[in-house]
Amino acid sequence: MNTPSETAYLPQTDRLGLLHRGISVVMVLILMVFLSVFVSQLEPKIGLVIMVVCTFIGGKRLLSPNIWPLIAITGYGAALSLFFPGPRPEIGTIIEHPLFVLDCILLTSLVQGGQSVRRQYLLLLGMLFISVIGAVGDWTGHDMTALLPFEMPDDDVVNVIILQQGNLVRIRGFFTEGGVLGAVAIGVATMIVMGACVMLKFRVSIRYAWFGLLSALGMGGAILLIAVTKSGFVMTAAGVFGFTAVFLISRNAHCRAIAILLLVASIVGGTAFLFLGPSTITSYLRGEIVASIDPRGMTRQDMGGHAGVLTRYKCWILAFNSIRQYPLGVGVYGLGSVIHSVGDVGFTREMRYFFSRDNFGLKNALANLIAQTGLPGLALLGYWLFVAFLEPIRTLLKDASLRSTFIAGIYGASAVSCIVFLFSCELYPSFAFLLVLKFHADAVAQACLPKPPPNNEAFELIA
Repeated sequence: MNTPSETAYLPQTDRLGLLHRGISVVMVLILMVFLSVFVSQLEPKIGLVIMVVCTFIGGKRLLSPNIWPLIAITGYGAALSLFFPGPRPEIGTIIEHPLFVLDCILLTSLVQGGQSVRRQYLLLLGMLFISVIGAVGDWTGHDMTALLPFEMPDDDVVNVIILQQGNLVRIRGFFTEGGVLGAVAIGVATMIVMGACVMLKFRVSIRYAWFGLLSALGMGGAILLIAVTKSGFVMTAAGVFGFTAVFLISRNAHCRAIAILLLVASIVGGTAFLFLGPSTITSYLRGEIVASIDPRGMTRQDMGGHAGVLTRYKCWILAFNSIRQYPLGVGVYGLGSVIHSVGDVGFTREMRYFFSRDNFGLKNALANLIAQTGLPGLALLGYWLFVAFLEPIRTLLKDASLRSTFIAGIYGASAVSCIVFLFSCELYPSFAFLLVLKFHADAVAQACLPKPPPNNEAFELIA
């Protein structure tokens, strides 16, 4: 068996010693609901209480490079919303969303700070389970969002543009639309499956690995079959691509051969599915690919089935215009000023609907971050990605062992999944999902990497 060298990456572990076991379970349940149900509205007073309590419990842990950049991005965006000139609502409404995002980040850092595989699976499988309940309820004809403690948009525009694809009503479960359901659930399921396979290969935490593998395959597969969203396929492809990319640059010749086989199999399998799969699915996916390559060349008939691609294209134009005019960002409500300066020529029906209601979301979290926080937000996100994923990958790949390379592959899969997740959907607690994937990779690394040998010299000195 290959043994990693002394320079192998070991994630920092920090047990929740201050919390009673029952309180920890309650926090897991709260976070599970936050991340698997679209809850963007939180009473400011409740949000402030949660923030203060989590900050008191977390202490110095919140200053970790794995956490503070995401907190800084959220705080910077909130500050811009307060001071950027232009129309904006009252302060309670302004801090509503940032407080919710901040609470999700703090809860995630506390619940998953111990890097325990067991804790990871409790949270991730719980999120999948709640998403399955929402998807199945939606599939059987029940409006699951009616059970949520806030009002979802419900009118002809939203139902036709967001909840329908042609004559097919899209399953969304507890989320705003099917794309978010697919990105969250299938992304989480893919990471669980990959982590479980690595643990099974090196025969560690076998019971949890089999439990996670079978549960994720069953629940993730069910959501994929029920919802059939392109975001689900894209999240799975992102994980496989990130894993394969790390193998391609590794020093281990055996791993490079595996990467080439995976790459060829993915290309052949994906192409075969597009041409031989069910026509109701493949024709839509082919149309999305064509529309993504040349969104400006879409005909009126194309827009009927692929209007979302054109909307995202125009939202990216708005994001680039925003960062060109305001490189430091405009905050959540400052995008209205950018829209007025460029005019609304060429806006899609969906954009006109939401912008007329002062809802200036740009259809994916990365475009929102570019417009709202500008270059400082992008720099902080890049720094976080480097510390959270690229640094562990670099350190692990110094050791050419099979074990270290497989663990580095999990970090690579998580890194690409984080970027694609930000790019694919618009979800308020996005940063918390990024932390979930980061801590899951750390948990797998902690389970698979052998503990460093004791320092006998130090023991002799102590004696």
